[in-house]
Amino acid sequence: MMSFEPRNIVCPAPSIWLVSLPLKWLANSCGGEKIPKTARIVCGRNSKRGTPIEMKYQPLRGCFVAVCFALAAFPLAAKQTTIADTNVAPGSDYSPDEPVRYTARVDPLNVLVDHFQGWGVSLCWWANIVGGYSNRDEYADLIFNTLKLNIVRYNIGGGENPNHPHTKMRSYAAMQGFEPSPGVWDWDADRNQRWILKAAVARGVNRIEAFANSPPYWMTVSGSVTGGHDGSANLKESCEQDFAAYLAEVVRHLSQSDGVTFDTVTPVNEPSSGWWKYGGRQEGCHIGAHQEDRLIILLRAELNKRGLYTLIDTPEDNDEKATINDLRNYTRQGLMCIGQIATHSYGANDPEGLHSLALYLHKPLRQSEYGDGEETGLKTARRIHDDLVHLRPLSWCLWQAVGGSWGLLDNSLRPGASQTISISQKFYSFEQFTRFIRPGFDIIACGDHNSVAGYDPESQTLVIVTVNDHTRDFVVTYDLGGFGMTGPTVQPYRTSDYENCSQLAPLNVTNHSFVSAIPAKSVTTFVLKGVR
Repeated sequence: MMSFEPRNIVCPAPSIWLVSLPLKWLANSCGGEKIPKTARIVCGRNSKRGTPIEMKYQPLRGCFVAVCFALAAFPLAAKQTTIADTNVAPGSDYSPDEPVRYTARVDPLNVLVDHFQGWGVSLCWWANIVGGYSNRDEYADLIFNTLKLNIVRYNIGGGENPNHPHTKMRSYAAMQGFEPSPGVWDWDADRNQRWILKAAVARGVNRIEAFANSPPYWMTVSGSVTGGHDGSANLKESCEQDFAAYLAEVVRHLSQSDGVTFDTVTPVNEPSSGWWKYGGRQEGCHIGAHQEDRLIILLRAELNKRGLYTLIDTPEDNDEKATINDLRNYTRQGLMCIGQIATHSYGANDPEGLHSLALYLHKPLRQSEYGDGEETGLKTARRIHDDLVHLRPLSWCLWQAVGGSWGLLDNSLRPGASQTISISQKFYSFEQFTRFIRPGFDIIACGDHNSVAGYDPESQTLVIVTVNDHTRDFVVTYDLGGFGMTGPTVQPYRTSDYENCSQLAPLNVTNHSFVSAIPAKSVTTFVLKGVR
């Protein structure tokens, strides 16, 4: 006979009623477990004190028992996403036809990221094309002036075999390499991307991160920068030293010739991924963690040989679990050669675990890539929010600035495509974060599942960004009681189907709080001055 430990049985909704139900039905609803005599049935919370309302269950010799049951607007089997996903205040009244009302408590003592270092974007591959446009300055102005991005990721191309027979490589993804054959260097290569890089620096970019997707074709097992056969490891072991020297020499030469400073360099982008296959549509190279470890050690030696203080940024894998696995397979020497940890957040499958590992290793942690094909930017906004709250990176980077639904500016980048600039809604959704939460701000918690804040004690500026990717409107009370003083008004900005980071009417702050409606499918930013 199975034994059970005392436990609580929690009803999922804030309102209750009493109903007599067969004990067998109740047991089935609890996963087939019998309810122990010592169980408490917690039927919601007291609306005034927030304390559980308890009903003691006493087993009856008959077959009925009085239990609590949720009054729900939807069928019992329906997921109650509105309440769970918004942290609605206990005791709040709501209905399907009314906005969800709750309180977000901005907590200056709960610092998620100390001294956030900014926002960025990869130059791969849009700069490879846009850098050759006649209106390239207009693109650069929008991306680096309007959005105020201060970080770029420069792609060190491998360069495909000119005699390679495959035809799947996308034209805009065909990157030029700097060493087309062993010992032969072409420093006129990659002019378009290099122009965008210098234009970005001229517009305020202060951090440059270099990365490679593949070694040059002649260093690969398959003879192609698209990947190995069946996604297998594609860097020849005999060329590990050559590849490390290649990366270090590109960093050294471009630093001198183009007047840019590379803060970091990543040996291989998304190294553990198995989708880098021969004949693919872009450069990519799978390498195992042990080979990557050797490459990191060799690269550090090559950078040192050239007197470069550029840090090694790794592993830049596709998601947190893959990044954790890579790090756990590095040697002690390999870990010592790493200057910082970077991850992509496509999977978002263990942000807290990676954050903890970075703290344990005493390494700075950055999010270096995310992108999606959802055109409104709500999915991207949700990813930014969740990454800042759970991963807690020093910086956050988008994958594509230009290019179809994945880009902020819509352009197919294909031969013959119009150079006309078309700004997507995703651009404005991204702007809700990048324009207002600036480098140097502390990222602080707001106590709900939709908001995150940035605070700059020097300028006494507080910025709150709320993402409503639900189908219900919110009415949120923002509790600023954690601060000693705030200004009298709040300036909101919003992006939705009919607003493009639009400035709205100011709101009043009363008794250290303000209230705002947050329409469904929108991103809203609040800027407060004089906060201390």
